Amino acid sequence: MPLTDPTLVTRREFVKTVGGAAAAAVVSGGSVPAAAAPVKRRYAMIGTGDRGTSMWGESVTARYPDVVEFVGLCDINPTRAAVAPGLIGVTCPTFTNFDEMCDRAKPDVLIVTTVDAYHAGYIVEALDRGIDVLTEKPMVIDERQCQAVLDAERRNNRAIVVTFNYRYAPKHQLIKETLQSGEIGRIVSVDFSWYLDVSHGADYFRRWHRLKARSGSLWVHKASHHFDLVSWWLDADPVEVVARGGVEVYGRNGGLRSTNCRACPHKTACRFYYDITKDDRRMKLYVGCESADQYYRDGCVFREDIDTYDTMSALVKYSNGATMAYSVNAFLPIEGYRIAFNGEKGRLEVRDYERQAWTPDAETEIAVIKSFGQRTVLPTPKVEGGHGGGDERLKDLIFHQVKMPDHMRLPNSRAGAMACLTGIAARTSIEQGRSVKIGELVKI
Repeated sequence: MPLTDPTLVTRREFVKTVGGAAAAAVVSGGSVPAAAAPVKRRYAMIGTGDRGTSMWGESVTARYPDVVEFVGLCDINPTRAAVAPGLIGVTCPTFTNFDEMCDRAKPDVLIVTTVDAYHAGYIVEALDRGIDVLTEKPMVIDERQCQAVLDAERRNNRAIVVTFNYRYAPKHQLIKETLQSGEIGRIVSVDFSWYLDVSHGADYFRRWHRLKARSGSLWVHKASHHFDLVSWWLDADPVEVVARGGVEVYGRNGGLRSTNCRACPHKTACRFYYDITKDDRRMKLYVGCESADQYYRDGCVFREDIDTYDTMSALVKYSNGATMAYSVNAFLPIEGYRIAFNGEKGRLEVRDYERQAWTPDAETEIAVIKSFGQRTVLPTPKVEGGHGGGDERLKDLIFHQVKMPDHMRLPNSRAGAMACLTGIAARTSIEQGRSVKIGELVKI
């Protein structure tokens, strides 16, 4: 199917309304741009699972007590909500009703870390209440939610921060700055393959992510991370997507199945058996809370209701004329990615493996290959911390407003929308058997 460029609102026009500088003030309480030292603000959280209590809970209270005060935690599971304060290290009230939390706790900022399908509703209600929003990706899971969030942000004259932590890994900043330097000239095309292994990849199919109605599929939940990186690296918007995908390994493909691993009679025979009892945190957050909602964190990867694709490929056209061939598979022996930017003057190649079954355990290589020239391997930054060192850098920027280059500013709602819409378009392309233009999904 051919890919053509539709008419889109430009980045410049959008930033006039809600730009990256405005997003920088969301959690700092400062002016735009924030020049003064940040003040302590009142934070509430909706969704107290793994990501909320760890990434945006425990680590935040430990590192930023000078600017963060948790005043409320909310989860539809009352047992999990009650467990969360101890894991996070706070003594604030807990709630099972979002409106009650907002009325009583009176937060300045809402952190959204719940099931993806519910992000948009909480974001819109918070904005309408005058509460700023810090949301986990994906910001939304479909085009209707996307339009509702953008409209709510505009009518309330507020901004949203979307926590695309992958941007802040030093190796990804190096890629961005190498492309910006013009070393390989104008980018013509991108080859991008992401690998999810039989540990991480399979884990999506144990959880609520297995259902498109809750996660938007991995096109949205997982790939929105990757789509944000590419749009940011290229400084361009997606304009059209054509995709293919299927459930090829999990779901109905398995010959052995049960409700969850602990109850399974095939523990010794199933290669995907997962023993959650070895994880104390998950035992507290999930197993100890099952009686309230019957949600099994160690669900069977072969449940027949699974409709999230485990193998996907897409062709994406960008506003600068570049195209990307993208794929992700969720059942591989390696975890990581390969990406190559093909430019008019050369090629930038990246190999980044987080886990693999042979020595070394992980490996990153970034190389520039010049046309009619040599291949040069760039020194890769050595960092510690989650998601390639990006997690703490993102949080330092959010909460302490550390100085960073302008191209490292906080991702706003436009970034959140474009990343999600790329995945939404891919999912729609598969479901409807056609190419999908971003401009037909949402009016920005």
